[in-house]
Amino acid sequence: MRTMLHIIGLVFVLAVSGCASKTERVGVDSEKASAANTELGVAYLARGSYKVAMVKLKRAIEYDDDNADAHHYIAELYRRLEQNDLADVHFKKSIDLNDENSAVKNNYGIFLCGIGSYKQGLTLFNQVLADPLYSDKGQAYENMGLCAEKQGNIHTAEKHYSTALKFNKNLPAALLGMAQIAFDKGNIISAATYLSRHKKVSRPTAQSLWLELLIARKKGLKGKVGTLALKLKQFFPDSREVALLEKLKLR
Repeated sequence: MRTMLHIIGLVFVLAVSGCASKTERVGVDSEKASAANTELGVAYLARGSYKVAMVKLKRAIEYDDDNADAHHYIAELYRRLEQNDLADVHFKKSIDLNDENSAVKNNYGIFLCGIGSYKQGLTLFNQVLADPLYSDKGQAYENMGLCAEKQGNIHTAEKHYSTALKFNKNLPAALLGMAQIAFDKGNIISAATYLSRHKKVSRPTAQSLWLELLIARKKGLKGKVGTLALKLKQFFPDSREVALLEKLKLR
């Protein structure tokens, strides 16, 4: 339904060692060069400059194939580009190199739930929650809620969202999830309350505007319904919600 989750060149003569995991370049510290390219790749990834980010992250891995961060971020880039096979390979490589990095496991869990591998994704989220040093447990519960919702396990999703909000009351996906569940149960007041909280911590999404429109429609606020319909068409013209809006008009 959503897709929550929750980131961011010098040319030298090559002298490759057949058994080494690091690419040796004359006069270059491979680990430092790899780290520098990773940092640049993350910066470009955060800006949405995917082509340049790909160049930098690939170069980071060429310098040092044992750079777990480089594999993590290139996996995230491949995920955004919907190249799922490559994303999976690099997520696994990053975890193999650093099995204690719960942030990577969290992101890999998001990826797995996104492609329908719910059981594997939830296993990773549970590993994240078992890590006493991982500070963002609210986000892990939020992601578990999203994963459960995708499976159609609404009761479980509600439980996870509620727990997530106990850790952090401002988690946008959990707030929107609770608003949607409340609306589906017919609890319009609760749905409106959660949605109001969501609006304070997140920019509007197609789903949040659609839900706000449905709540306004239930309350008989025709003017607000029209305003929200225009916003949906303006900001999310190709969304599923706009298609639903057209169907709604036919009724």
